[in-house]
Amino acid sequence: MATSKHFAVTVKPTIPASNQTGAFVQADVLFDWYGFDIPKGAAKLVGVTALVRKTNGSGANVLPFALYYAKSIDGVAPSSLGTPNATADGTGYYNNIIGKNSIEVKDFADDYLDVGVHVATLAAGGADADKPSFVMQGEPDSGTNVGYDKLYVAGLTGASGVFDFASTVQVGTETTTSTAAVVVKTTSALTNFATGDVLHDEDDQVIGTIKTVDSATGITLEADCASVSAVNKDLYNISPITLILSFEK
Repeated sequence: MATSKHFAVTVKPTIPASNQTGAFVQADVLFDWYGFDIPKGAAKLVGVTALVRKTNGSGANVLPFALYYAKSIDGVAPSSLGTPNATADGTGYYNNIIGKNSIEVKDFADDYLDVGVHVATLAAGGADADKPSFVMQGEPDSGTNVGYDKLYVAGLTGASGVFDFASTVQVGTETTTSTAAVVVKTTSALTNFATGDVLHDEDDQVIGTIKTVDSATGITLEADCASVSAVNKDLYNISPITLILSFEK
């Protein structure tokens, strides 16, 4: 008798820093199609957890949003939904879509985490129509990831509220490509950033991936700073929403 197997995939869609400087309104693109791999073959989506960073480390971002899932067709990825923080005015992706689910305010845990992040979880079953419980199957990954299929996810804001990922963590000392140390000021790095975050400045210059957040004013990167960023430039985590997708095969 066959037994089911479960696995989870962590997906960190990117939102350009320059698109995070202003608030998102109703029906804006949160993030465009972002690819991820699952083991080859059909799999049933049975759970979604969303980790949503707070505004500037502490402001509420408990808001509804929709997730759309898609696949490539004959190796061609779905065309763009549109620019993040703007209307979803893209075209041509219609036949790529394979499913959706929505995260509502009620799906977020009580906000006992004072700073940093909100947590929302959907699981299959129950009375809600938006609980994930559908089968997805993509095309083989065209890269070197043999044995895996490629799928895509995109996010749109919901019918109420304003997502705001604005940051006032500023460059305190001009970054240099000869050191992995980043000095910041104005707002604590401890409440805004975490190990593994990819930092860009407000002009979309790549700074690097965080190895450790050492203090309110000090960050160490995994490698030397990728770009020179001037004092007073705001720094952004380009993946303020993390998705943990649970599957059954």
